[in-house]
Amino acid sequence: MAVKIAIIGGSGQMGKWFQRFFEGQGLEVLVADLDTPQTPAEVAALADVVIISVPIPQVKKVVKEVAPHLRPEAALMDFTSVKQVPLTAMLDHFQGEVVGTHPLFGPGEESINGLTMVLCPGRGERWLNWLKDLLQKAGARVKVTTATEHDRLMSVVQGLAHFTLISLEMAIRQLKVPLRDLEDFATPTFATLHSLARRLFTQDPKLYACIQLANPANRTALRALEDSVADILYFIQRQNPDGLVRLIESVREGFIQEKQAGEEETS
Repeated sequence: MAVKIAIIGGSGQMGKWFQRFFEGQGLEVLVADLDTPQTPAEVAALADVVIISVPIPQVKKVVKEVAPHLRPEAALMDFTSVKQVPLTAMLDHFQGEVVGTHPLFGPGEESINGLTMVLCPGRGERWLNWLKDLLQKAGARVKVTTATEHDRLMSVVQGLAHFTLISLEMAIRQLKVPLRDLEDFATPTFATLHSLARRLFTQDPKLYACIQLANPANRTALRALEDSVADILYFIQRQNPDGLVRLIESVREGFIQEKQAGEEETS
């Protein structure tokens, strides 16, 4: 099956990564961006699958611009780390098949083999199944779920995790502790956290701001974090070791129960 792919925003890092990936699968790829000869509308009109790969705040605008130019039998997809808002925009502006996607990896990966790609059905099954088969044959792990469930899980995996790392570094700056002293006295746990935080801060700050702001489920996750901090502080401020131990043990018990449940499912 000869399939032509158009990537809108293809000059970005993820756009370039997937251009190489699709071409490696023997597919023709058209690219449109601010600096390309062909416009998004022009490549959208020529493609079987049109993929929006632009920053989250621009998704609605770009979808609205390109959707009228797609052929009715084509598919409209996206590469973004939130799913409810982009999927709704695609469904509202295009009457054909729609699939939301989220690559759970960055453009530094050499191969998709062993990496995870999330697919969120929007409308239709033909192109959803086509993409799923293509990814799985290339060695990817494909998770199919709803946009709502995706955003709920990403509020923990990305929203909560990034928020924690950003807050850690902000607190360190507020305490005015020299980084050299921290490195000299670092435990393995702190070294791991600090390394993750420093890696985050080498990336585009606009991306991490968008991830915090664009996922509606983040508010629930961050309220849970706020409640958890308050619970811990309650026992610390009152110098109540028994209460703090019970709190920590309750979390540990949750891990044990989850492990037992997993072992029962596989037995």
